[in-house]
Amino acid sequence: MSRKLTTLFLAMFVLVTAMGLKTVVTTHGDSSVLMANGSAPAPKPWFNGSAPAPKPWKNGSAPAPKPW
Repeated sequence: MSRKLTTLFLAMFVLVTAMGLKTVVTTHGDSSVLMANGSAPAPKPWFNGSAPAPKPWKNGSAPAPKPW
């Protein structure tokens, strides 16, 4: 029983510590969002090189699917 309680205590300790750290970071932050792209411009959503843009409902030779 002691090993189960120790494991439970450690798991709860890690969760409480993580939530506390998240609270501290968000409280003292300046609401800026960290971008993985750095200072580079945001990528275009349909950037496909020299290939044509993909069609959203492309289904081969089958008929287009019905929404419902």
